[in-house]
Amino acid sequence: MQQQQLRRTLKLPDIIMFGVGGIVGAGIYAVTGEAAGPAGYMLWLSFALAAVVAFLTGLTYAEFVSRYPDAGGSFEYIKQGLGEKKALYLSFIIFLTNLISPAAIAISFSDYLGRLTDVPHWITTLGIIALMSLVNAVGVQHSSRFNAVATIITLVGLGVVIAFSLPEWGSADLTKAPDSGTAGVLAGAGLIFFSYVGFEDLVKMAEETRQPQKVLPKGILISSLIVMAFYMLIAVSSVNVLEPQQLAQSKGPLAQVLSLLAGEAWVTGLIVVALFATSKTILSNLLGSSRLFYDVARDTNISWLKKLTHIHPATGTPVFAVLLSMAVVISFALIGNLKVVVSIGNTFVFLLFLIVNAALLNYRRKEQPGDEPPPFRIPLNIRNYPAPTLLAMLGLLVLLGYNVLNLF
Repeated sequence: MQQQQLRRTLKLPDIIMFGVGGIVGAGIYAVTGEAAGPAGYMLWLSFALAAVVAFLTGLTYAEFVSRYPDAGGSFEYIKQGLGEKKALYLSFIIFLTNLISPAAIAISFSDYLGRLTDVPHWITTLGIIALMSLVNAVGVQHSSRFNAVATIITLVGLGVVIAFSLPEWGSADLTKAPDSGTAGVLAGAGLIFFSYVGFEDLVKMAEETRQPQKVLPKGILISSLIVMAFYMLIAVSSVNVLEPQQLAQSKGPLAQVLSLLAGEAWVTGLIVVALFATSKTILSNLLGSSRLFYDVARDTNISWLKKLTHIHPATGTPVFAVLLSMAVVISFALIGNLKVVVSIGNTFVFLLFLIVNAALLNYRRKEQPGDEPPPFRIPLNIRNYPAPTLLAMLGLLVLLGYNVLNLF
């Protein structure tokens, strides 16, 4: 029985770095330009709206993880809020959310690496997925160290872009509405949301975290606020250096911003940073999906799935779950079209967050007055229903609608 338990080695600093690392990834390097097209000079407002909706959903995850510090993450929360049978029916949405995102990011990794080498994209795509799966398999502490280094490098890269852009601040009218008005800002927010969703993987570290009921809610909220600050600064910096349509037409918007301000040598450095950003985000997603496979297999009565619960005695990781995650991510990555894979993944993210928020509302409906309160409980309640959760669902529905419109 001892063999089937994950090792608790992570502390609050590790969780914050995992949280920031999981959120700050490929999205900010690729989506900034795409969102600048519809949002125009109010790109910063699109980032802010997406951040608020993501943060409100983060509160839901913080309350659930303080109640149920379980490696299953969203699956466990849906099970507790809506019942085990519904959780099993809806698990395909959870799996697709966790497995499409790293596939898209692996394609993005190959696009960046393609600027430095002529190795075929399909080889580098499969290679980075396999390498990050190996890091995942050898132990969560090794994953934590790699993630910490890569996250610091990523934040330094964004900091360089912001620093070089500061003299240009004030060049653009940040209150100038796009031609499509509010619809443009919301369409931009729908695209940008992809850049904020890493905390969903963070809660799956619950069974490898010390005092998870207290540490993980803090980690979710702190890492979300750190990322929000960096993203807003990047949004303001970008439109002060390049016009929105120039950003929209650029394949590497942040690289182009840095190219104008600092020269090509700095651009090469930013590409290297982007490689770290994408690789660590792939790692974070693979960690989350493998823990989800492990938890679902542990909770089900299906005998052939029990193999996924095997914990390697030397590494303390669910190695067969890691291998299955790698295989499924590779299958999606072989589609090869970044826009298609990202758009599909984004849709499933919105659906998953809507379901998890609905699960909390139903959980609160069944809650009895005498029940012991969790270490973290969402404030501002209306008859025991958290108002932030209701606002989160409204925001998710609006952004989902605009995400669908973006596809066409």
